[in-house]
Amino acid sequence: MEAALSTRHTTATDLPPETLAYFQGDDLRAHVFYDKYALRDPDGRVLEKTPPEMWRRIARELASVEAPEKRAEWEEKFHWLLDDFRFIPGGRIMHGAGNPKRVTLSNCYVLPFREDSIEAIFDWLREAARTYSFGGGVGGDISILRPRGAPVNNAARSSTGAVSFMELMSLTTGTIGQSGRRGALMITVADNHPDVLDFVKIKRNLDKVRYANISVRVSDAFMRAVEEDATWDLVFENERAQMRRTVRARELWNELIKGARDHAEPGVIFWDTVKRWSTSEYKGMGVITTNPCSEIPLEPYGNCDLGNLSLARFVTEEFTSQARVNWDTLEPALRYAARFLDNVLDYNADRHPLPQQREASLKSRRIGVGFTGLGDMLVMLGLKYDTDEAVTFVDGLFEQIKNVVYDESVNLALEKGSFPAYDPLQHFQSPFMQTLTPAVLDRIQAHGLRNVALLTVPPVGSGAALAGVTSGIEPIFDLSYIRRSESLSQEFFKVYHPLVREYMARSGLPREEELPDFFVTAHQIEPDMRVKMQATIQKHIDHSISSTVNLPREVPVEEVERIYFLAWKLGVKGITVYRESSRQGILITEEQARASGVVASLPALAASSTSATAPGPSSAA
Repeated sequence: MEAALSTRHTTATDLPPETLAYFQGDDLRAHVFYDKYALRDPDGRVLEKTPPEMWRRIARELASVEAPEKRAEWEEKFHWLLDDFRFIPGGRIMHGAGNPKRVTLSNCYVLPFREDSIEAIFDWLREAARTYSFGGGVGGDISILRPRGAPVNNAARSSTGAVSFMELMSLTTGTIGQSGRRGALMITVADNHPDVLDFVKIKRNLDKVRYANISVRVSDAFMRAVEEDATWDLVFENERAQMRRTVRARELWNELIKGARDHAEPGVIFWDTVKRWSTSEYKGMGVITTNPCSEIPLEPYGNCDLGNLSLARFVTEEFTSQARVNWDTLEPALRYAARFLDNVLDYNADRHPLPQQREASLKSRRIGVGFTGLGDMLVMLGLKYDTDEAVTFVDGLFEQIKNVVYDESVNLALEKGSFPAYDPLQHFQSPFMQTLTPAVLDRIQAHGLRNVALLTVPPVGSGAALAGVTSGIEPIFDLSYIRRSESLSQEFFKVYHPLVREYMARSGLPREEELPDFFVTAHQIEPDMRVKMQATIQKHIDHSISSTVNLPREVPVEEVERIYFLAWKLGVKGITVYRESSRQGILITEEQARASGVVASLPALAASSTSATAPGPSSAA
């Protein structure tokens, strides 16, 4: 048999033998760990060669904010949580905890434009550059900026428009980085801004705004106008400029759908849904846009404190008729994860790039207990992802998860106090709170909450690859495929899903074609079931979900439109679609690899393998 991916390019880093041995020869996972997360001294020398060394460092550092008499206890509990990738902290936490360099442990921030002026635009760019230099990504909404053609009080006489500044924002993002990591940026605009059509079309030129994700903040009123084929007012008004014009709602909608189908952008954020279900719409904590991958809507200067439970680690007796979720380990892991991320807020308090970010973080104590490996968990339980049985199971799973995490936030409030801005009367106005059990609600009313919001689903790109599980709530992408590394020298890796190899070894199957039907892959799943799964989980997530619906190359525009309407009506907060080959993604199938000439031939299922991550145009570390 040929060596696994004999066409792979020369490696960027020579791996220590103990690193490669730990990952059982899986060089992609080994490279992700060694190149991105292993601690280095100020001279760049690697100090950690295996994940257990990293876990001990992180556990020790995050336990250091506990009272002295509790530090040893929580170091061991955090170490258990991290062991075997039960819990995968956000990439900035893995990189930054105990790092002698001044780096933030928050993956991302939202920065506001303070006003519509050239000075405010360059202040935003300065703050973004500072944030990137500390390792954070940025979200920004340009709706406050005047549209193209509006009057200005300078020699230009009229503005070039809000959209004209997107390229400058993008170039700043692509230029400023930290430790070889380039910045990440989300740019959003409201659906009634007069420049919204220019915004929707800007990335059809592949040389424009290359270092940003873009999404439109879509309102319920706009969606109803599209349904009714009504007119739509584009309005901008402030003390310096006024502009109003009317378009057919479908004119804007059709351009948005065309961009999503042909170029995978812009994404859509159903902003009224986000605001309606937000738990932080008071005392200056109202959300204004999202982080770069859209899983966390944030207030001005708010930031992401992320970590993910690997759900595949909490299945017992997998691949048998007795397979089940091991709640004896999942429940304590959820509770430890909430405390771990709450500790990050204090550990990171003096590591933020800007003082306003520190203030926002400690005011709301927002955390993001996230999840990855759902696709693996379902396979291990013998549940086919695209079935009502799987959706019903997931509904019950996340119902329990939600209540356990909120209950732990009450415990933390009892021990350490509620978040400073907590106002029970205003907090309970969020309909999300009414989805909790009466017992948890009674405890919150009696004792308060440590955190303004607690749950999310990030894309978990590199973290999922490191742990060897599917990304976020995505199904298995494919049984075997090629992965293009974003940051590791653009190399190509042959990828086999670990569960495929494990199941075939256990069952003695000679060919992957004989796998049972619960090994369903992303491209085999009907879009309606993907949206239904996301909507089901969203009911139990107080932030949002970063997820991508994969579509075949020949999908018509009308199908993309139907998917977006379904997502809106089912209560999804945001949606992105990726049509096969519409842009260069992270993953490609073997068939695509052969067709594109990446590899001349690929072996059948090999003994060695690497792990899966989510497809799509944007994947966060």
